[in-house]
Amino acid sequence: MSEAIKPIDGDLKDINIFDPELMKCPHALYKKLRDESPVYQDPATGIFQVSKLELICEAARNPKVFSNDFGALQKDGGSDDYPQEAADIMMKEGYPSVNTMLTADPPRHTRYRSLVNKAFSPKLVQGMVPAIQRKTNDIIDKFIHTGKCDVAVDIAQQLPIKVIAEALGVSSDYYEDFKVWSKAFTDQLSGTSTPEEHIEIAKKLVKFQQFFANQLDEKGKNPADDIISDLATIDFEDEHGVTRKLETAEQLSIIQQLLVAGNATTAHSITEAIKLLIEHPEQMELVVNDHSLIPNMIEESLRLLTPTNNMWRIVTEDTELGGVSIPKGSSLLLRYGSGNRDEEVFENPDTFDVTRKNSKRHVAFGQGIHVCVGMNLSRKEMYTAFPIIIDRLKNMRFAEGNDFNYSPNVLLRGLDSLHIEFDKA
Repeated sequence: MSEAIKPIDGDLKDINIFDPELMKCPHALYKKLRDESPVYQDPATGIFQVSKLELICEAARNPKVFSNDFGALQKDGGSDDYPQEAADIMMKEGYPSVNTMLTADPPRHTRYRSLVNKAFSPKLVQGMVPAIQRKTNDIIDKFIHTGKCDVAVDIAQQLPIKVIAEALGVSSDYYEDFKVWSKAFTDQLSGTSTPEEHIEIAKKLVKFQQFFANQLDEKGKNPADDIISDLATIDFEDEHGVTRKLETAEQLSIIQQLLVAGNATTAHSITEAIKLLIEHPEQMELVVNDHSLIPNMIEESLRLLTPTNNMWRIVTEDTELGGVSIPKGSSLLLRYGSGNRDEEVFENPDTFDVTRKNSKRHVAFGQGIHVCVGMNLSRKEMYTAFPIIIDRLKNMRFAEGNDFNYSPNVLLRGLDSLHIEFDKA
């Protein structure tokens, strides 16, 4: 159940940092990096890895030197075997990839981000609470009579997609399609996909593009109060000072990031929080008896999982970090998941403690100007849903059939399945 963190023997240079088994449970590697070389260049790939919280924050807060312009890496997850057929499918049937928020630097990043920031303001997110409560109860109503569910599939994957679909302005009737497309995006970033899988991913991404291109066209003609209408109609001043409408490729890039940010990471966080509570009954009891601990429990779960476990940066000039020289053009991985277990910041960092005083110091949502744009919404979803989940699913416990298998992914981390039982209503 609980992830066993056994020390890794041997030299760092002999470790394959993209070993799928290691990506499933990277904590022993992270500790070895923190202890031996907080800024470490992997000899096999040349990639620099940053594993201490202070150094991660230093790099993340300096986008001029540590650039987010890593679009090529994002496209193929850092893979060297991205097939031409997949590229041709995207080129001929879809729209080109453009850098907007995640893979752009200021001032370009600032302009795009300002377009969607207002949709996730604290005031607007607070207004979504009744809808989140209603959706949570509706989701639970479908299975509560059975006394069992797959948390990931039946709760965690459903709630964020339904919430972000409403914010975007599309019907949740397309839930299954959204789930397929969101998974395709995350699979694209996995770094473990085969050439054949890349081709299938490209086909799914084209379907996503075609669907939302039609939505944008319709909203442009008949706008409503939603994000897609805003993207379809807003006047945008680009980096050349030209005021224009967003191009379709730009609109799709933003929607793609919102769909993934509003789904996969929140879904993984909800699933992990329930797993941790069941694994630690004394912590479960604290939260059941005192719902005021739920926000801190969520932050502690985010810290331990860190759903966006790593993030790329490209170094724009010769620089130094943590006393290590890094040449211009280097690729760098900010190991957020490692920083969130930094012993110098978090006492007993591998322990799940819902009363931890500094749990919110985590960087699970990133750091600096690229902090997750949907952070307020993700938190509000979990803060709102968990009192309902805990009150309605009484005596939660693991069911048979769990392998607790974290899918290997360079950037993202989480369980895609978690079978539990609870007392029937």
